[in-house]
Formats: sequence, structure tokens, C-alpha cells
Amino acid sequence: MEKITSTGKPFSISKLGNRRGFSLVEMAIVLVIIGVIIGAIVKGQDLIVNSRAKQVTSAASTWRNLAMAFMDRNGRLPGDGAKTGIIKSFAGYSSPTKEIMSTMTTAPPQPVTVGSMSFYVFFGNTTGDTTGRNVIVICKVADCQTAFTADEMEIIKAVDTAFDGSADAGIGQFRGATSVTLTNGYVTAVTGLADSSVAGTSTVWSTSFGAAVWAFDRPF
Repeated sequence: MEKITSTGKPFSISKLGNRRGFSLVEMAIVLVIIGVIIGAIVKGQDLIVNSRAKQVTSAASTWRNLAMAFMDRNGRLPGDGAKTGIIKSFAGYSSPTKEIMSTMTTAPPQPVTVGSMSFYVFFGNTTGDTTGRNVIVICKVADCQTAFTADEMEIIKAVDTAFDGSADAGIGQFRGATSVTLTNGYVTAVTGLADSSVAGTSTVWSTSFGAAVWAFDRPF
């Protein structure tokens, strides 16, 4: 005899038995598909970061090559009008990059734009005198006073790996700095330059850095 529901319609227990959930095999297939999708998304993000990092690396390398070519032609580095070996500004040019751009047509765009991010490249000297190092500096803004975001930092880490072989902000010729001082479009001072040898440990790239400093012509 069938049970009568509250609606007055007969209810058959056998109907419940006809309802089936997902089997373990079906659940496993669903999980595999989800894993593949997540893996593809992560891989795609990595490819995007790598592609953008290559653009920034290429731009910095091109500026360095142009500086070396400029020295071959003129017997001095751009901005080094006194031929003291120190990069600064020089008669009629507001910055070393402007001097290069005025004589060479292969200079990269300034800033380098990758996706929604922009990276400015500047020449200069860490102390503005003979005790410093000539450098190429990469910043996210034109005054180099704003720290990198987490996404921008991933680009900088990849650039560091390309130049130094590892992403350590305090080792090698490519290092992190809190900020830099710009005078007429060139670097005259570097603040908070990371140096892992002082602490004896590695220095992790973080959003506390506002500039990446590359000693392109001689090591720190």
C-alpha cells in the first residue's frame, strides 16, 4: 500500500532508489578537469610574467649596449662630458638618456610599457662622484619615489634572475634600493641599496623597494 503525502498524492519509496549521485569515477574526472584548468591558468600567468620580464630586460640591456656604443664613438660615457668616468648630465642635454636618444635611433621607448605596468630606465651614479658606481636604474614612476607593487616585483625578480642568475636583491650587479635621487633626469644618489654580504644572508625582493639598480659597467 502506498503512503499518502501531505498533498494527498501517493508516494513511492522505490522512487528514491532511482535517484543516484556521482560515482567516485565521475568525481575523480571532475577533479582532474578542475586541476587541468587551474594548472593552465597558473601556467598562463607565468608565461605573461616571463614575457613582460623579457621586455624590461631587453630594454635595460639595449640601453646598456647603447651606452657602450656611445663610448666607442665618443671616447666617453653619455653625460660624462669631463671624461671622468662618472655618468651625469652634459652640455645641452638634460640627461644621459636624452644624449643617447639625440644621436642614436635605436633607443627603447621611455617608459617601457608592459600590460598595465610601466618601467622607467635612468642612467646615473650611486653617489654622484668617483666613489660611486655608474648604474642603470629601473623605477615604476618618473621620480623613482614609489615602491613596486607585488605584481611589478615579480617582473623585477625575473629581470634580476636574467642578469645575475638568481633573484636576490642584495647580491650581484642587479640590486634593490629603497629609492634614488634624480637630478635633471639622471641618478645622483641611491638610498637603501641592498647588500646581502653585510647581513650574511639573502635579501628577498619585496614591495619595500622603489628601484632596481644595475651596476652595468663594473661590479659593486
